[in-house]
Amino acid sequence: MAQRKKIEVRCTCCEATLTVDATSGEVLFTKQPAKKSVSFEDAVQQVRKHQETASDRFDQAFAKEKGRKELIDLKFREAMERADELETPVRDIDLD
Repeated sequence: MAQRKKIEVRCTCCEATLTVDATSGEVLFTKQPAKKSVSFEDAVQQVRKHQETASDRFDQAFAKEKGRKELIDLKFREAMERADELETPVRDIDLD
């Protein structure tokens, strides 16, 4: 039996090493990368940093929604002022 040609590929998403059969394209083996050990202090620092950025993102989203609400209210008021200018559509029942 002929020796299968194998290609090793590194996944850009999860950094796993995939062994792929060159002729069929099937994944033969998957080797997960070794997990990095993180100290407790580093983990706490990452959580605090994430909380700070989450708070900033919330404030930005809140300001954007507030501006959006004001814009919608302005458009609504303008549409209400122009409501008298619009013609009322003729309904089928009015034609009888």
